[in-house]
Amino acid sequence: MLRKNVVISDAHLKLLDPLLKKHQGNMSATMRDIIDFTGFVTSNLGSLELAKDLLKEKSHAKEQTMQRIYGVTIPLAMFQWLLLERKTTFPPMGYAMQFFAQNSNINLYDVDNLGKMINEELSFLNWPVKVSVCNEEGSVAFQVTGTDPTINRFTAILIAIYLSLSNSTCKISKLIQYPSSIYFQIKEAASMEEALQSIYRNFADNNDMILNPNLELQLTA
Repeated sequence: MLRKNVVISDAHLKLLDPLLKKHQGNMSATMRDIIDFTGFVTSNLGSLELAKDLLKEKSHAKEQTMQRIYGVTIPLAMFQWLLLERKTTFPPMGYAMQFFAQNSNINLYDVDNLGKMINEELSFLNWPVKVSVCNEEGSVAFQVTGTDPTINRFTAILIAIYLSLSNSTCKISKLIQYPSSIYFQIKEAASMEEALQSIYRNFADNNDMILNPNLELQLTA
């Protein structure tokens, strides 16, 4: 048996405190426990440095997951609308445009950059949704996927309003709602009125009609 004297600082003793308590103050047993664990880590992962990196990645992934579940951001005007003024499915057009205010000029058919821009804006808000954009059947297709159907639907409405008011003036030509996603296609509209009417036809619910039968006219005003 090899005997060695080891000098341990007060700071390191504090780190060892849980193990010392486990071994009832027996330093030799504590050191054997540490050596056994170090050997286990290095034999399975190659090095302590790699183990530290993996632990950091896992902690970061857990933090991101917690943020996605519990922390979302809503622009102030939209938050006020949700609290005070919300009577229909559709937010005021100016409020909806806040989400994409920096990107009013778009190339509708550059689907890669369009999808990247939309997802970047949504990531700033930390909303639990992902938007895929592609060319399909001669139109531009969007798939809004997430864990909450209500958020998926609201996100799709915001994107549709944004596209109707952009330089391309787009209307919804096809929409399918799935349990965990919403799929819709858009194409260029003859006018902003036509574009906004397509949003109303596809997303208005019975409550919208009861509370505000003139909603379609207001959307296009």
